[in-house]
Amino acid sequence: MRSIGIFLALAFFFSSSKVLSQNLESYQWKNRVILLKDTNLDSDWLQAQLKRLKSSAQELLEREVVLFLVNNKGVYDGMLTKTELQADSIITKYGLSNFEGLVLIGKDGTTKLKEEFIVHTSEIIELIDSMPMRKTEMSDTKKID
Repeated sequence: MRSIGIFLALAFFFSSSKVLSQNLESYQWKNRVILLKDTNLDSDWLQAQLKRLKSSAQELLEREVVLFLVNNKGVYDGMLTKTELQADSIITKYGLSNFEGLVLIGKDGTTKLKEEFIVHTSEIIELIDSMPMRKTEMSDTKKID
């Protein structure tokens, strides 16, 4: 039963990013966004980063993280399905034209982390958990329990 839950969490985390909007603003105040930017979606670096994120999908899902892969040709969800997000506007807004790595965008829409591959998932989770909004979320969850 636990494996079914993990599978569903992985499926949701990597496919929940299908969108009809054309910008990341629709995620503001709802989700944290991870962008993986590389010129080639099959690059060893990007695939290694993706593997690390998949291993912590449940923890990232609990932190309301959605994932996108970005290159000059488009923006893709974690299942490599092309979205309607505009790659050029994301690349420009977050200064990604000569960058290959991971970007974490907070619920407020600002860049919280921008590092070349490989970023340890524990670093991302610790950073998210240190954010005031996440502390409030954790506090609210404890009150419900």
